[in-house]
Order: sequence, then C-alpha cells, then structure tokens
Amino acid sequence: MHLLLETLAAITLIGGAMGLFAVGGFEAGMWAMNYGFAAIAMASAVFWVWPHRSTHAAVELVLGILLTFHVLISVSFAIQGNQEAAVVIHAVMGVLAIYLYSQRTKWCSN
Repeated sequence: MHLLLETLAAITLIGGAMGLFAVGGFEAGMWAMNYGFAAIAMASAVFWVWPHRSTHAAVELVLGILLTFHVLISVSFAIQGNQEAAVVIHAVMGVLAIYLYSQRTKWCSN
C-alpha cells in the first residue's frame, strides 16, 4: 500500500500542474517536484528491505523510517492547513506503521 500511494503521489506531483508544468510559479513547482522525488525515495524502501523482510533489524529500520516520515509529513500538512486529505492519508499510514512495528515478531524469524 505504501509503494502504491507514494508512487501515485510522485507521478501526480512531478507530472502535474504544480510539477514540471508549473503555472503557479517556480517556487511552487519546485516544492511539488521535490516532494514528488522524496515520495519516490520513500516508495523505494519496500524494494530495499524486501530481500531482508524476515530480519528484525531490517524490518525495524524500514518501519521506523516510514513511521517517522508519515507522522512528520502529516504534522507538516496539518500546520499548512489546507491539505486535509494528505493529513488523513499520512496519519493512517503512520498508524499502520506503528501497528506493523508492534506485530513484527510474528513474521521476523531472526
């Protein structure tokens, strides 16, 4: 789910009206593209950890990174005040990361 959401965010932000084709000005376009490329980096975490998905250290690391990212970006969007959907989506993903972190012993073998 994380991979899908972040990939869609990246495509929308980089290729959308506020990305490569920014009509609202350079600053807005650069923000959208920077966040879009950050979304690609976050989405790639799934691929980096996949070969080590049963290792406690790898799972704890990637879930910690995802938890930190989603919670803090949710707070950032909440402060901004006009991105309610982004606040909810990232808050849900943060809660999901907390849940997965608490359940990691069920699928980690070492």
